[in-house]
Amino acid sequence: MTEDVVPIALDEPTAPARRGSSASRWGRRLASGLGQALVVSYVVVTVSYLMVRLVPGDPAQAVLGARATPQAVAALRHEMHIDRPLLAGYVDYLGGLLRGDLGDSIVQSDQTVSGIVDRTLPVTLELIFATMLLSVCVGVPLGLLLALKQGRAVDHAFRVALVVLLATPPFFLGLLLIVAFSLHWTLLPAGGWAGTWPANLRYLILPAVAMSAFLMPQIGRTVRQVAIDVSQQDFIEATMARGMSTRTVMVRHVMPNSLLPVITLLGLNMGALIAGAVVVEAVFGLPGIGSELVESVGQRDYPVIQGIAIVSALFVVFSNAAADALYTLADPRTRRS
Repeated sequence: MTEDVVPIALDEPTAPARRGSSASRWGRRLASGLGQALVVSYVVVTVSYLMVRLVPGDPAQAVLGARATPQAVAALRHEMHIDRPLLAGYVDYLGGLLRGDLGDSIVQSDQTVSGIVDRTLPVTLELIFATMLLSVCVGVPLGLLLALKQGRAVDHAFRVALVVLLATPPFFLGLLLIVAFSLHWTLLPAGGWAGTWPANLRYLILPAVAMSAFLMPQIGRTVRQVAIDVSQQDFIEATMARGMSTRTVMVRHVMPNSLLPVITLLGLNMGALIAGAVVVEAVFGLPGIGSELVESVGQRDYPVIQGIAIVSALFVVFSNAAADALYTLADPRTRRS
């Protein structure tokens, strides 16, 4: 065969003008994504404020109970900044957010919401990072293996196993892991948090495995399908016709193309990871933002609930924007459109 065929994902413009044009398009796409993230963030903050102000009933009365005196209710309404007119309170609220002031906790009188978030958010981020790392390290090789074994018994067996794992709730899998690895074999702690590294790693393993129950199957199935589609393209047939082994083709050409959808999957599942952390942290007793949210809901600590909701939403919004920018940077085809 005389025609040179190059993998699309690896093809790059050679002319300087085209490189500049490609960088310019990527810059415009990045600016557009950042602008959309800022707009969505503003909407999230506004809706969060209105939910507390316009919800039926009096939040201060709900916190103090029916037997609270009018003076106590009025004092708490002032502390929660809900005794002012809607627009004036909204302006003050936005000003506080711009200064990093999320308010004060009602139940934990000596704690600010910002301080609570600063204390608990790193634990949740470590759990999410460990979950993504585990899901990628297991899901990508598994997807490539199943693509190589397409149509065979091992392919069918693992595909069924992935569907079952995807349908298993993370909290249920977490309980099974505790019974097996903490109570029966006593290999790993059933819960808690060391507070220092690398001691924290032992406390992260089981929660990360439980959290990856819904992410890893998605990555594995997606990589498998993309690898099958890529392997059927003409440039793969041309490469193998030159004598390159199947394993080399998979590593050099199929795998780079198959990794691109993983970036999108990680970005789209960021919200699900935050939601899953709420349950998994409660199961394993991790002092993360999810456990704090559950406790605050039980105590009707509205400022903490509102602050955690805003921080979580902003984290999801900007994570999606970062994933989109990374995908654009990794795939030259998007920079030419």
